[in-house]
Amino acid sequence: MRGHTMMMATIGLAGLTLLCAGRAGVAAEPAFAVTIDKAAHAKFGLQYPATYVFRVSGVSPQWGVQCRDSAAAPWRVLPKKTGEDLFVGVECARIDADGSRVYVSVGFQGSNVVEIAFQGIGSATFDSVARFYDNRKAAFTLSNDNWGCNPWAHPGAPWRGPTDDASDNYQASLHVCRGFGLPVTMAINSRMAGRDAMWRTMQEELDRRDRSWEPAVHGWTHPRDPAGYTVHGYKQEILGCRDDILRHLKNIPYGQYVNEHILTFGHADPEIQRTDAGEFLFVRGFNWLDNPLSTDYVPWNKEYRFYGIGGQNTVGYDRILERREPKGRFYAADVAELNAAFDRVYRQGGLMYALWHPDRFRNRVIYDPSPPVEGQRGSTLVQHFAHVAKRKDVWYVANGWLYAYRYVAENVRVARVQ
Repeated sequence: MRGHTMMMATIGLAGLTLLCAGRAGVAAEPAFAVTIDKAAHAKFGLQYPATYVFRVSGVSPQWGVQCRDSAAAPWRVLPKKTGEDLFVGVECARIDADGSRVYVSVGFQGSNVVEIAFQGIGSATFDSVARFYDNRKAAFTLSNDNWGCNPWAHPGAPWRGPTDDASDNYQASLHVCRGFGLPVTMAINSRMAGRDAMWRTMQEELDRRDRSWEPAVHGWTHPRDPAGYTVHGYKQEILGCRDDILRHLKNIPYGQYVNEHILTFGHADPEIQRTDAGEFLFVRGFNWLDNPLSTDYVPWNKEYRFYGIGGQNTVGYDRILERREPKGRFYAADVAELNAAFDRVYRQGGLMYALWHPDRFRNRVIYDPSPPVEGQRGSTLVQHFAHVAKRKDVWYVANGWLYAYRYVAENVRVARVQ
């Protein structure tokens, strides 16, 4: 298991430590305590459940797992899942088919400590943190750029449904992704179009509390190059956008944190990296091209203390969806190209980065749910999502949550109960 160089000035990471702890009255059964540096917990929350793999024996039919946030907190029973259940991003416990391993998915909540206790299990030995949540075979992470950037995307418009061109293009995208069970990251431009109406729309969607999306920084505006950043300054464009998000929005899934900066135009320069240093877990790049090697986690940047810059689109969704008129209309060849890209990543057990710009399309075309007819009705994107979604061995996760998971996984250590 690979460790990082300590996160320095901003985070002061001392590392994560998995320590052992018993429970009064059940000392004969295995129990563990997961502890993380307080500064890292305060900065990023790390509430998204990481999956701890334990090798077990002596498992009774009444086996179970409990957890709590501190010695003073009450124990809560983790729901038991099976490989036949469709779930993602929840705290739970699952035993594998041969009964030799238990996958315990828990996140940090009210403190920087989580205690885990087993019942009905004779022995448990910590093995690792699973590469993907719940030890899934592959992962799919989805994002949209430019919410609030352009007035023609109707940010904050009255809702008329996902296939009405007068609806907010990003709210329409969110509704479609939600219908397929695909969590999405929304890159927000906080001081361009939409303003109060946009924030109200975003808050309404967060108030559903269904963990269907996360807000991410795109910028105050949408600067293309260093000259664009000089208008307001790097700090205001990037960290000011984050402050706007946290000031306007509540009920952000997995805590009041913004863990990701999505670069405008994909532009990166040393000043952006210095501004982002220690302030985000993930800095996502972009280009309009296919990036077939972009199928894994981005390495930790020791100098700037974030993951990135990377995570470029594995296949160019915009490129494919915009190649015909009307943009996004169903064409079997386009669906096949998108599906083939996903299938390659799935077979390899990799991580697919998917993104597009909803403000470049008409809702009634790109989200058309009609039975597809070549070039006449239906949607390439909708048909592709039908191929990708609702697989029990795929982890569907928004970008920032993906890297919160990765951060925990790369810093954990284990001590055995005596």
